[in-house]
Amino acid sequence: MKLKTGEKGFTLIELLIGISIAAFVVGAASMTVITMMRLSPQSNNWAIALRQVQNAGYWISRDVQMSQGEILVDPAPGTFLTLTLPQDQTPINDITIDYEFENINGEQWLVRTESTGGQTAIATDISVTDAIYDDDPDDQDGGTLTFNITATSGTAEVPREYQALQRLTPAPAP
Repeated sequence: MKLKTGEKGFTLIELLIGISIAAFVVGAASMTVITMMRLSPQSNNWAIALRQVQNAGYWISRDVQMSQGEILVDPAPGTFLTLTLPQDQTPINDITIDYEFENINGEQWLVRTESTGGQTAIATDISVTDAIYDDDPDDQDGGTLTFNITATSGTAEVPREYQALQRLTPAPAP
């Protein structure tokens, strides 16, 4: 084949350099994709565990802040926490809330149960440890509940420590 004037082709060295650059780019892109595919389940598990911890911490802290009177930690087998939410000036209308661990469809759930009959599944695959209620009688405010929550999802484990302060003045002892 005869080349016309002004037409030039690639030399063998130019072709080899071009192929090696293309191979390097494809190799780097494939390693990135493989790394992302491996990390995706790990980060999903971490995100799920973090959400479970945050959800449990939110509900417990919220109820502690609204509670009045003494908070009972581990009052009965299977129950983690019992507290009372005032409804009006009559203590008979107060709502008692229990946080307990229940087996739902083969999974361990933290469940919030109200004395009015309402029940909410809060979080799964969590453990609550080191729960301490500190009620300082010299303090005008309510007591403080400190607790640790650890959630697991797959291989991910997310621990958090919470401290909730009662905002309402405790009910006077009878």
